[in-house]
Amino acid sequence: MKYFKVSRKHDESGVSGIGHVIDGIIFDDGTTVIKWLGDMSSIAIYKSFEDFKVIHIDSHPINETITEIREI
Repeated sequence: MKYFKVSRKHDESGVSGIGHVIDGIIFDDGTTVIKWLGDMSSIAIYKSFEDFKVIHIDSHPINETITEIREI
């Protein structure tokens, strides 16, 4: 299992904020769960980290997203 956090230098949407905005877990089968940390926090489940990445990171290059991943 892996833990990851997502930080952003910019907020293109004006909703998620800047700095540390997401905590996430990648399970051994690839299932990825994220928790948005802003005022309007929510939890989402994705089939894979790649699915999450395509939706929330790759589609917003202007945000200058930094992702840190480590084993837990």
